[in-house]
Amino acid sequence: MVSFSWFVVPLLLAGGALATEGPRDLSDYGFEAYLLEHGKSYMSLLEYSSRKGLFEGRLQTIKAHNTEYRSGKQTWWMDPNHLADFTVDEFRKLRSHRKGDAWKTMWGAEHQELSASLQNSTANPPSVDWRTKNVVTPVKNQGGCGSCWAFAATETVESHHAIANGKLLQLAPQAMVDCVKNPQRCGGTGGCEGATEELGFDLAVKKGLPLESDLRYTGQDGKCKTYKPAVKATGYTKLKTNDAAALETALATIGPIAVTGAAEPWMLYGGGVFDKCSTGTGPLGADLDHGIQAVGYSQDYWLIRNSWGASWGEKGYIRLSRAADSKTFTDTKPGDGVACQPLPATQTVGGECGILSDSSYPTGLSDVVDVAYVV
Repeated sequence: MVSFSWFVVPLLLAGGALATEGPRDLSDYGFEAYLLEHGKSYMSLLEYSSRKGLFEGRLQTIKAHNTEYRSGKQTWWMDPNHLADFTVDEFRKLRSHRKGDAWKTMWGAEHQELSASLQNSTANPPSVDWRTKNVVTPVKNQGGCGSCWAFAATETVESHHAIANGKLLQLAPQAMVDCVKNPQRCGGTGGCEGATEELGFDLAVKKGLPLESDLRYTGQDGKCKTYKPAVKATGYTKLKTNDAAALETALATIGPIAVTGAAEPWMLYGGGVFDKCSTGTGPLGADLDHGIQAVGYSQDYWLIRNSWGASWGEKGYIRLSRAADSKTFTDTKPGDGVACQPLPATQTVGGECGILSDSSYPTGLSDVVDVAYVV
């Protein structure tokens, strides 16, 4: 059996290589150096040869792209991260999230959609970074499970609980993977096969979420078992679709926000301000398929936290360009982007990589004392 360090390394990663303003020198970098850097090994020569071929093809892509970055033709650079030897199917599994309107079928009046832009009585600050306020937990790694939706939802519950109660707890995304029910197949079939942040928030409302120390992440589907919740929510709010002002004001005045993006072009991202979705060709920039967390912004970019480990991107983060805030794109693969049946033929998504299309956050976070969720 082939072993991959991206799955067996500790899942709560606080460290990682420091982000630098530019790509590293890869002139003498080869497959053996890559295996050593990322702790990878393979059980068969056939597997080794196959992975080497994938890596070497991508290394050439990385070098060519970074040459353009150095010449000023690109605003972001690539890096041979731990995904550089993944197959297309392996990488696709990491993005088993789908934007969906399941919330409309399950929520009452206490769960609202902000149909108009949030209004701030004063101007928003020029930049916000919630990581500086001790309300963002360390970057996590979802491994080979398509549980990005559960990580984005759990991380956003963590942040809003910290804002409301002054305690930054590390909660268990495994509870959502194991226990979120998804009969309408909103975002997939559930667990590692995909769901939505809204369904995750539903569990936080109805049952609460346990501590990570009480329910460790396994990176695979599991049976929903009894757990002791540590935190509960009373509801959640969705921001107006494709509204940059609403997302900025929410980040400025409320806290981190669970968002959705088209992450297929992010595979080899190393750093810088990413703009491939809006400047490239084809459907990559509009096919919503990944749940992540927005933790800040500047006038030039949205600051997005990913769940692919701290060795990916800028210590686990990506900066998405705001140059496309006023632009919309057509998603021609609604089966990837709109989760609940029946599927429309297309959907309109806004901003770089559709980042403005599906934004939400939990409300009414509080501690839970001496209560167990029994299935």
